[in-house]
Amino acid sequence: MSHQSIVGVSTSQDLPEAKHQPKLLVSVRDVAEIEDAIAGGADWIDFKEPRTGSLGAVSFTQACRMVDTIALRKPISAALGELVNWKHASAQQLMRVDGIEVMKMGLAGCASLNVWVDAWKSLFQQAAEHGKQLAAVIYADWSRAEAPDPISVLETAIKMEANYLLIDTWEKRSRSTLNCFPSRELQRIVNLARQSEMQTVLAGNLQLADMPSAVELGTNLVAVRGAACQGLRTDKIDPCAVRAIKMALARALSANQKSDVHLLREFD
Repeated sequence: MSHQSIVGVSTSQDLPEAKHQPKLLVSVRDVAEIEDAIAGGADWIDFKEPRTGSLGAVSFTQACRMVDTIALRKPISAALGELVNWKHASAQQLMRVDGIEVMKMGLAGCASLNVWVDAWKSLFQQAAEHGKQLAAVIYADWSRAEAPDPISVLETAIKMEANYLLIDTWEKRSRSTLNCFPSRELQRIVNLARQSEMQTVLAGNLQLADMPSAVELGTNLVAVRGAACQGLRTDKIDPCAVRAIKMALARALSANQKSDVHLLREFD
């Protein structure tokens, strides 16, 4: 199916769709950051080392300590780096860490590689053998990342019956995911993933002011790192910043529901 054909699929817009408050995923790099993320209201904890890329992996030892600290209080995911580096990556050890439910692998540098689909499928199966799920990753700035285009990734994820779709940015010092796509195209991607029963995760340079857009999209999770830190994304997690994001999501949902009620009355 071509990019144009899948994006052009129509969805019913006769009535406003009821929105929900996305769960809040916070990426942490070590044990010390976990409690701050949870104290701020994080619903999901993600393991990631922000100093080594968009999806930089933490060490095996660090991951084991972090899982023990969380002690089943929250669902856990972990970044594995980029597929092009997987063959020799130390992150392969993370597959053996019990407690991590979902793994994330980026596709930067794969656009020119004809074998990326087979390599991704192999990794998908490897994750399943370890009792884990592999999230499909769309880079919103896919051209800059030299990653496969979003529709190619989405189509592959649908064929593989993936349960999670992460929409992220490769470059963390420029635009957000919301600014990389026309809003209608991003909504189509989320809708198509939902129709295939995938959980959608919106990430990529999101800030506090982006929470209303996240709620409007109807994504299942909102993932943050930089917005939850004291300053730069490589700084420490700030529980107050996490709490502010959680409250912004709740306020956005309330405003959205009031708007939907108004529209429903107009339909009546």
